[in-house]
Amino acid sequence: PTSAGSGLSPATPTTQAQPITEIARAATRTLTTGIAELDRVLGSGLVPGSVVLMAGEPGVGKSTLLLEVASQWAGGSGTDTGTDTGVGSRKALYVTAEESAAQVRGRAERTGALKDTLYLVAESNLDVVMGHVNQVKPSLLIVDSVQTMHAPGVEGVAGGVAQSRAVTAALTTLAKTTNLPVLLVGHVTKDGNVAG
Repeated sequence: PTSAGSGLSPATPTTQAQPITEIARAATRTLTTGIAELDRVLGSGLVPGSVVLMAGEPGVGKSTLLLEVASQWAGGSGTDTGTDTGVGSRKALYVTAEESAAQVRGRAERTGALKDTLYLVAESNLDVVMGHVNQVKPSLLIVDSVQTMHAPGVEGVAGGVAQSRAVTAALTTLAKTTNLPVLLVGHVTKDGNVAG
């Protein structure tokens, strides 16, 4: 049978729909970033499994802000507003696809963002990034920027519509299936649209 008027065949669900009242409250807890103003904008912090796009023009400080978020996260100064989950042992993985690891390390030194549980990788291949996520097992992933990442096997150049969609879809699936909060950097074009 097809859905009324759509011409599509319904797929068999892999999970069951639940009454909203049966969804565990722990799934809605927020984790603070350690930066009060950012937490306020996010509605008290990051929800596990959420994907947040930080968009803006080049040079406005997106990378610097997210490096600070990664440092605060890894330093354990953020807190879990739901339950105690050993916040002091949180790991952040910062993926830079635009700058070298040495450039980011230099900025981290200048801003006091060096922490042992802040992991850094300079990589633009999405498959390799997924491998790093499996190795490090971070509790926060930052990708800087989505326009410079590429998904192998997808047509188009990094930053193009097909690549940006594929990268974003893969990172969203990762977040939803693992409860890993993901922060993405996105650049804005001269017309005010997110590039790609």
